[in-house]
Amino acid sequence: MNRKRIGGVLLALTVATAGAATAQQNGLVIGGTTYTKWLWGNQRDNGSVYNFTTVPGEGYGDNGQGSEVELLLSARLSKEVEVKGRLHSRFNQNFWTNFGGFGGRNPALEDPPNGGCTGGDCGEFDPRSNQYVKLRGVSVTLTPGYKWIDSATIGANDFGQFDPFVIGRLRYIDRDNASGLLFQGSGAGRKFTWDATRISLPRLFAGPNFTTGKFHAADAAYGIQTKFTPSSKFDFGFIANYNNDIEVDATDRNLDDGREIRTRFRNSVVGAKFGIHPSSKIDIAGAIYHSNSESVDDLAPANFFGLSGFSPVPAGKHDDESWKVDVDFNDPFDNGLSINVQVFDIGAEYVALMAARRESDVLLTEGHDATYVFPGPANASFGVFAGNPTRIGIGGWDGNMQQVPTINVDNEFSDFDEPAAETVIGWKGVTVAPTLSLGGLDLAAELTLIDYNTNWQAFGDPSRSVTSTVYPVNELDTGVGHNFRSAYAPFQDKETKIGLVRAKYLLDVGKGVDVFGKVKFIDETDKRLNDSRFLPYQAGSCPGGGRACADNRRFYSPGNSTADIYGNPPVITVNGVTGYQWKPFDSLSDDDRDLSYKLIQIGAGYQLTDDLYASVTLERFDTTLEDGNTAFQAYQLHELTSGDHTLNKISIKARYILAGAEIGFEYQYNQGTFDPDFGGGFVPQVATEQISIDHNVPVGSLGFTGRFGGWNSLEKRDFDQQRLKAFMKVQF
Repeated sequence: MNRKRIGGVLLALTVATAGAATAQQNGLVIGGTTYTKWLWGNQRDNGSVYNFTTVPGEGYGDNGQGSEVELLLSARLSKEVEVKGRLHSRFNQNFWTNFGGFGGRNPALEDPPNGGCTGGDCGEFDPRSNQYVKLRGVSVTLTPGYKWIDSATIGANDFGQFDPFVIGRLRYIDRDNASGLLFQGSGAGRKFTWDATRISLPRLFAGPNFTTGKFHAADAAYGIQTKFTPSSKFDFGFIANYNNDIEVDATDRNLDDGREIRTRFRNSVVGAKFGIHPSSKIDIAGAIYHSNSESVDDLAPANFFGLSGFSPVPAGKHDDESWKVDVDFNDPFDNGLSINVQVFDIGAEYVALMAARRESDVLLTEGHDATYVFPGPANASFGVFAGNPTRIGIGGWDGNMQQVPTINVDNEFSDFDEPAAETVIGWKGVTVAPTLSLGGLDLAAELTLIDYNTNWQAFGDPSRSVTSTVYPVNELDTGVGHNFRSAYAPFQDKETKIGLVRAKYLLDVGKGVDVFGKVKFIDETDKRLNDSRFLPYQAGSCPGGGRACADNRRFYSPGNSTADIYGNPPVITVNGVTGYQWKPFDSLSDDDRDLSYKLIQIGAGYQLTDDLYASVTLERFDTTLEDGNTAFQAYQLHELTSGDHTLNKISIKARYILAGAEIGFEYQYNQGTFDPDFGGGFVPQVATEQISIDHNVPVGSLGFTGRFGGWNSLEKRDFDQQRLKAFMKVQF
């Protein structure tokens, strides 16, 4: 029997089984969801059917159409036993243009030739483009009716029962990819509850260098939490987590009695939480956590060289605390005014390997906006280099950032209309957020002051080389916004102030028009290097006047100098002008950052029909930014963004519900400018034909070539970008 006939028989059996099972009270039930997405944008990228990823070889795009399907299977064998599972395809490079996944690699069309697997080029033999359906979410839940055990779930779970500071939910596309054992119970009339789990560590990211090593089958996270509610006025609980990444001991060569193991990475977190509820007018909640982590140098990175280390956890041994306290005053004066206050302190070395990476918001503040998340107005992570594949466009993501307590932040495989997350490792401060309801008017405000536990010089350990650190810096914190997973930098002296007012009013017109708006300000300063002993060269090393710099290094500790990263410029002559290729780093102000950021938003929404709601939002972003000059060069790797930024964003959204089908739509027009100001002390260069090809700038335009050869333009830039996402979700 050929494969097509076998497939047809299996499909017929499945349909017949489903039909028969549905008729049974405790039989198999099959449901599901189809999701179809349409992307269009004038950047004309078609690497994948989503707007953003940093994963090599996965691609990104703002054009294309794709569909996925999810089959939900469940069966209750008895009141004690339930089985669940799902079969799910996934957006990646499954374009409709693949014609069922049969598109193959065409080397003649690749750029560079034979350069990778994006845009569906992988063909039918690669799961990224062959429209595969994958087994996910298989679990068995037992409810035996025992006194202290309410249920036991074996298999897949989203583990959303736990605390995001310790064990967090996974992103929605991987909602139940994690698997393990989960036991839950209660006692004393549910005044006491407990959860205990063993989770198999995800080998793709849950360890140093985003891996759990060669031997992963026994790697696991263990967790337990309890909650006591002795009365309606008071509750408290405890939580603990232990993560164990092990490897086979390579020195054990005697296989007759089995093989010994070694720990590659271990991480433990313990926490305590409480709630005090004296009345309906006041509510107090607090939590404190302590973490300990340690990696073994010969099995995991001992440090990260240069300024481009990537890892979800620091190297070496660390321990630290995090805590927060919330006090909520719920309309205490019976006039519609409520006030929420939060005080928080997230340790610089707090490590919780399984903490929430996305889709959680552990702090009260709005934080930074998701419009600017990378260096440069175009949101490109390494914009000074040719062929940069990681950008989302000048509009970034919609809305403000969610705050998560890890540097292992995950914004992968997302579209511009989805929420984005940022790390809060190292943050400490206070947020005051009042709200006021007056009839049809709702007002909300926020004032947040943030200081940083990562305010240090040379990573807090001047005895080490600045190019060798135990802290992964990821993209580093440069640019208009707060780079979403950059908690660490070699030099920092930073503070952030966030203030905003939001309003919403229901106009009594027709069915009622929702009018809304917001004004938001961010003032952020970072002096970065603030001690002259860390300047790279002795005073007078670069005398000017067309004379070359002398290599008179300054050492901040024996054998260590920032000259390892801040090299002196050569002397160049351009159009008869002789001087330095970039400004020498000879002043503490050369790397200073000063951000003045303003957002004004206004919009309106209307229920056009019983099934259709639409809204229009106008946003204006004005930013004046000093982010170091050519001496600093944004840590050499990134696009300089000092200057004036403006962005006008128009968003049109619609949502249509039709008998089980949900159709969503968002069109966005982004128009902006960037007028750079990188200071003086250097000779501007002129873009050659090759620079024009590599960096998409006009031949003859002004800029400068930095230490690593990357190009920064000095010309004013005008942006005019459009993008659209439409989707249809049908449940059956």
